[in-house]
Amino acid sequence: MAYGSLGFYLLDRHFSVNFNWGDAIAQTLAMFFTEDNAGLNPRTRFGASFADSIGLLGLATMGWALVLLLRPVLRPPGPSAPEREKARSIVQFHGCVSLAAFCLLPDKTLFFSPSGESLIAFAAGGRGAVALGDPIGPEADRRRAISAFLEHCQGDDWEPAFYQVRPDDLDLDRSLGLRALKNGEEGIVDLTTFSLKDKAAGSLRTPLNKLRTLGHQIEFHSPPLGEALINELAPVSAEWLRSMEGSEKRFSLGWFDPTYLRATDLALVRNGEGQLSAFANLLTGVRPGEVMVDLMRRRRQIEPGTMAAPFVHLFQHDQAAGYERFNLGLSALSGLGDDQQTPRLAARTLDRLSKHLDRFYGFQGLHAYKSKFHPRWEPRYLSFPSYSALPHVILALVRADSGDRLLDYIRPS
Repeated sequence: MAYGSLGFYLLDRHFSVNFNWGDAIAQTLAMFFTEDNAGLNPRTRFGASFADSIGLLGLATMGWALVLLLRPVLRPPGPSAPEREKARSIVQFHGCVSLAAFCLLPDKTLFFSPSGESLIAFAAGGRGAVALGDPIGPEADRRRAISAFLEHCQGDDWEPAFYQVRPDDLDLDRSLGLRALKNGEEGIVDLTTFSLKDKAAGSLRTPLNKLRTLGHQIEFHSPPLGEALINELAPVSAEWLRSMEGSEKRFSLGWFDPTYLRATDLALVRNGEGQLSAFANLLTGVRPGEVMVDLMRRRRQIEPGTMAAPFVHLFQHDQAAGYERFNLGLSALSGLGDDQQTPRLAARTLDRLSKHLDRFYGFQGLHAYKSKFHPRWEPRYLSFPSYSALPHVILALVRADSGDRLLDYIRPS
């Protein structure tokens, strides 16, 4: 409008009309809304070119406006080295859950509270921005950190959410206008009471004894892991990925990255011929007294009980090392029907989603596997602003979890 109106007013000598400001504005509108351009008659080639340029510029402007309106906010650039070091320091001093270790992985964007004392690690996709866990920082700074993050998301037109929120933090989230849905349960094995002599552990003793008879060995390795060992793990991980549908999962998990794995503890199983058949890596040092398992990878063909064996030995090994809890990780979308805070319709919707995603994650089988160790199940929640925002939040979560490989989740069976 500005280009056309100013042009007609200043360049009227190239047309058969002497435009005043009102005429210039009306003629510009006519270029878009009348078939004959309101009878415009250019007197020169320059005038004809100018009239054509209005349409081209208008289409380009409206096209760009449409892109700005509909496109997702561009993903923020990765954090700088000083920001990563600052985040590491905050996790070291204020991390109260083992999940905090994943906040330092490179797939996260880092947000610091106005005081600079608290950290929120999040991933943005489409119109959703999902933070991993609760803010990490001093308790007194928690409200300000959440409020600032909500304002930050509003400024970037993101629907905010917090994934795997602990029950103790739900009241604070609700006071800031957030709703909550249960998104699963975290399994915690009490190492202070675990014993293979218990009746409940009877189902574990038989396969363990068989594996010993067949010559299977359990090995433990502490960081830094050597290059030769990483290379030995790689084909086992690749075989496991081929047996699963989809790709490496991220966000609330680690993935097979040599740099990441080298800095973690490792438990592995070798069969009677000394070949590596399964492994799991472990996170320690974030939450005092707790060990958390991350990756669990195995060969396609293994002896029954192979995956249980390293955990039983880990429980005993960590008991001797003075640890009190072994965190088996989240059992996603489990126990929804037992939670009184989740509306019935939302629980049914999440249940359907769980059944669809089960072919990519194996939710049900993984929950059954973890249940063998008789853990204490602690609920975890998704905090979000409104049910209308939930589709954006779930889409952002799936994108973050899959590494933006959405087609893995919609291809036919």
